[in-house]
Amino acid sequence: MGRVVQRVDPVDLAGVLAPHARAAIAFERDGVVEAFPVLYCRRGDEHCVGVARDAMPEPESFARAVLVLDDGSYWFELRAVTWRGRLDPAPAEAAGARDDLVWLAFVPIGAIAWDYGRLHEEPDA
Repeated sequence: MGRVVQRVDPVDLAGVLAPHARAAIAFERDGVVEAFPVLYCRRGDEHCVGVARDAMPEPESFARAVLVLDDGSYWFELRAVTWRGRLDPAPAEAAGARDDLVWLAFVPIGAIAWDYGRLHEEPDA
């Protein structure tokens, strides 16, 4: 007998969430973790985030960041993808989406995803 889990493939779920999910970024600034909403877009394998100019982190904060896409209001609707990675300056074409935001490229290092609406059993290892 296995365990019931909510884990799903991050790539598959990110494709579903990208057009409409809430997006937030977290990073460390002066020893404190800060998180705030961002505008998220994906171009092929590239993740871009639009950050409000007044919330823009200093470049020293770019080395370690977390990007979250989440969706749902009720328990069986809750689903999210969380990436660990770093921020880089975005390519020029990303900035065309909205000029009131500073655009950054998010380079993922690792990802996890869950969807409570797709609970399933996984065999014991």
